[in-house]
Amino acid sequence: MGCQHTRDVGHGQPGVYHTVKHHQTFWRICKTYGVDMDEVARINGIKDKSKIAVGQRIFIPGATKVLKVDIYVEDVTARERSTAVRYEKGKFIWPVEGTVTATFGTNEKRRHDGIDISALEGSPVRAVDSGKVVYSDNKMKGYGNLIIIEHQDHFFTIYAHNEENVVKEEVLVKRGDIIARVGKTGNATGPHLHFEIRKGSNPLDPMRFLP
Repeated sequence: MGCQHTRDVGHGQPGVYHTVKHHQTFWRICKTYGVDMDEVARINGIKDKSKIAVGQRIFIPGATKVLKVDIYVEDVTARERSTAVRYEKGKFIWPVEGTVTATFGTNEKRRHDGIDISALEGSPVRAVDSGKVVYSDNKMKGYGNLIIIEHQDHFFTIYAHNEENVVKEEVLVKRGDIIARVGKTGNATGPHLHFEIRKGSNPLDPMRFLP
């Protein structure tokens, strides 16, 4: 890990420096240490949480030692051989029945890394494909109850603002399994699902993969 001793930064805040390794993501690092993503991003001056670099040193406030961060990969070599994105309509099923109220992209106000689907509160949210639940919690500011699933070929899907998460971390789910219920937790003005598809840490337009 190199020289990553406990030290003070800022206003004398104790913590450690974590050096980013291949395939580690910002959310997984913060989850491992049990710290708030927005707070860590603010302290480290990170503007885009999806773009951290291998070798980058991230200060983790309050931590007393450097922890091992799992990357949840079975075949890293195979993933590195296939980094190009092939868009395929119907690759994933719709996560919920509802109406798309916000699309992917950047407008004059903000960047939107997914789509918002308005639906009745309590409606079932389904896994869009088989995979492993790598996050099921509510520690990421603004997202409320959040689920992240890892799929084959380094795809991740993200389901936010859930009324409740009905699956736990490390659970293997099948395509179409109910994983959550639509809600309005976090920064949500009404019941809806915020849904993202990522290849590694790169956000992709979900509409290019849904039927």
